[in-house]
Amino acid sequence: MIDSLRQDPWIRAHYQFWFFSYPSGYPYPYSAMLLRRDLDGIKRAFPGQKRIILIGHSMGGMISRLMVTDARDTIWRDFFGTPPARTPLAGETRQLLGESLVFNHRPEVKRVIFISTPHRGSKLASGWIGRVGASLVRTPRLFEPVYAAMKPILVADTAARQLNRMANSVDTLEPNDRFVEAVNKIPITPGIPYHSIIGDRGRGDTPNSSDGVVPYWSSHLDGAQSELIVNSDHGAQSNPDAIREVERILKTYPESRNHETQPKPRKSGLTSRTQSKKRL
Repeated sequence: MIDSLRQDPWIRAHYQFWFFSYPSGYPYPYSAMLLRRDLDGIKRAFPGQKRIILIGHSMGGMISRLMVTDARDTIWRDFFGTPPARTPLAGETRQLLGESLVFNHRPEVKRVIFISTPHRGSKLASGWIGRVGASLVRTPRLFEPVYAAMKPILVADTAARQLNRMANSVDTLEPNDRFVEAVNKIPITPGIPYHSIIGDRGRGDTPNSSDGVVPYWSSHLDGAQSELIVNSDHGAQSNPDAIREVERILKTYPESRNHETQPKPRKSGLTSRTQSKKRL
């Protein structure tokens, strides 16, 4: 996708592509915390930066979702039943959980494009494939003392899956994951537009469709400025129609409002409706 977009002279002249890489084994609230830290670093290094359009595929989309969400201490209270100041946690555990669970939207993010994003999780993660995958993902040791400290004071949630360890990336893709459910109760911050690109494997059966990993009911978001269904499996970021849609969005909503040479957006004939490192 990036190689294709960079071939367009107008996009090269108006956009600079940056990447956020993260270990896919991390719980995605922690990866989102790391992204917020990186954004803070960018703000310090480049105080005059233009606002950002986030493009997130799969879990990268879930991380991007947290950048446009005003959770405040709602999720913390859901987990512990008390505000942060009254919760008996200390030291690095308090800091890590505070940065992961208490957050607001990032003002530098202007717009988000979600690609094959399981906003409400995927039942695949709950099945035997997910169980095998979760068993192969090693939770980093830094989470062991955090889990030990938080487990005794967590508010019981019988609807959520019970674990004897800190949730890893596969666990946080389950539809009944506690954090996933909590986030979906909080709307995306008003005034930040977002778009969805979703695969249906060419079956044309939306809203009963799936990209083979993420079903439509999980990837669809009410209120999206545009939604494009493409003939693709879960790797929709490589689909030519998805790439053209990203190009359309970038050209329709340029970061600088003072460009005199903004091209007209291309019309689309389609209906708009690993312990490895991963990228948004």
